[in-house]
Amino acid sequence: MKALVLVDLQNDFGPGGALPVPEGDAIVPLINQLQKQFQLVVATQDWHPSTHGSFAANHPGSKRGETIQLNGLPQILWPIHCVQNTPGAEFLHTLDRTGIEMIFQKGTDSGIDSYSGFFDNGHRKSTGLGDYLKSKSVEEVYIVGLATDYCVKFTALDSVQLGFKTFLIQDACRGVDLKPGDTASAVDEMRRAGVRILKSSEVMAGAAMEVLYRGKHIQMVRLGNWEFAHRPEISGIVAIVAATAEDEILLVEQFRPPVGKYVLELPAGLAGDLAGSEKEDLAEAAKRELLEETGYQAGQMTLLTEGPPSAGIASEVVTFFRADHLRSVGCGGGDHSENIIVHKVPLANAVAWLETQRQSGKLVDPKVFAGLFFLTK
Repeated sequence: MKALVLVDLQNDFGPGGALPVPEGDAIVPLINQLQKQFQLVVATQDWHPSTHGSFAANHPGSKRGETIQLNGLPQILWPIHCVQNTPGAEFLHTLDRTGIEMIFQKGTDSGIDSYSGFFDNGHRKSTGLGDYLKSKSVEEVYIVGLATDYCVKFTALDSVQLGFKTFLIQDACRGVDLKPGDTASAVDEMRRAGVRILKSSEVMAGAAMEVLYRGKHIQMVRLGNWEFAHRPEISGIVAIVAATAEDEILLVEQFRPPVGKYVLELPAGLAGDLAGSEKEDLAEAAKRELLEETGYQAGQMTLLTEGPPSAGIASEVVTFFRADHLRSVGCGGGDHSENIIVHKVPLANAVAWLETQRQSGKLVDPKVFAGLFFLTK
């Protein structure tokens, strides 16, 4: 089952509230539409006592935005907000509450804050949300609400840790951006942890998709007049841009039956496609694929960008990582069925080498040229 979790859609985070999130109320009409796509909808609610330790007013001499230690944990000091049984703690009046099955209150202990809808910030006490979702046989959790860089982020990260396949519907969230860039950084952190970042249009479309064929890792689906390939049982697709200390780009060559030719590609593969690793972190998947295919171990993976390789015929999105601090620990080649050939091509003449390979009858995946761009820009 899929569940939609509405995070902290409360008056104090809306216009005129004690801690307003820019455009915090603008997402409510969209969230009302999204609720219609889910069998189970639950909500979280900040529910602070007036004596809460996260309130700057309860620490004479301290200021809003200052960070202190509260019971052994770093704590940002906020204005008084979402106090129990006050109008500020109530849900935004435009929110459709008719389909919300349960409300999980958080931040009820004055001695510890609770950004996540699942636990307090020290993971000392559960709100009950995780157990409730599991009791309903929920496997996929979709998250919307306020604020992207705090309560939404920590709810999503805890959801992944609890084993749920987790999705952030990005345009149905808004961030505080206490520091410029906080929201973008939060989205990147969630993505790296295995949270799939979606747009509301994708969720709406997914609800209307007709499955024409279902394979192990791919489906053929129909959406309106469109027929395309869809990968439902993976956490993502990764491509790795890697260069050795000798300024050689690592490429792999493999015979690809769909095109009937040998193809030169970046090291790449599926994340979460192995039994027991369905929630695999994308950066970890990139390290694994690089090692399996090339024999090189990366000390660091840096997220570069993401995008669709063929948006007209497939729903898949590829996430590019740059591998650094490489160490050769094996010969690569993939598993026994792949017969991968590893190439170390000097960057200085990579384009000319690729043209020679193309003229010999091989195909070159265009993502290779994207890799060269990232290595030389």
